[in-house]
Amino acid sequence: MRLNWGAVVSAGIADWILGAVWFTCFRAPWQAGTRIPPEELQAYMAHPNFWPYIVSLVCSILIAYVIARVLSGCQTHNLLSGIGIGILIGLAAAFAMITELVFEIRAVSFIMISAAYPLLGCILMGIIVGVWKPKAKAELSSAPPSQ
Repeated sequence: MRLNWGAVVSAGIADWILGAVWFTCFRAPWQAGTRIPPEELQAYMAHPNFWPYIVSLVCSILIAYVIARVLSGCQTHNLLSGIGIGILIGLAAAFAMITELVFEIRAVSFIMISAAYPLLGCILMGIIVGVWKPKAKAELSSAPPSQ
């Protein structure tokens, strides 16, 4: 099994960027759903902590690794298989998130915003890993070189 580490890291970074865009676009309803008081949120924004962003990037790369490992077990390694694996892993993540958030009695809009991101992110990572094929392993020939 060969993995394309460039594809894995690139897919993780792409997912991380998607998260920044996604939560910026849905900032108001997502922040309202977090239930963080506005004054606490302003204090956090005045002195941001970069640790969550680093953890998020590492987790995105790890999820891309899982997608690549699952995809490496498929007979085909292409766009459609990447999308299919991305959908399956993304649905698993989204359903796990929805299960947790309904027990926290969160607003439906917050749940949908939060759960849609890993689904879309996994599809994006599946596309990147699916189309960016690993390099073929160099095969050693048992025959002596011709002279």
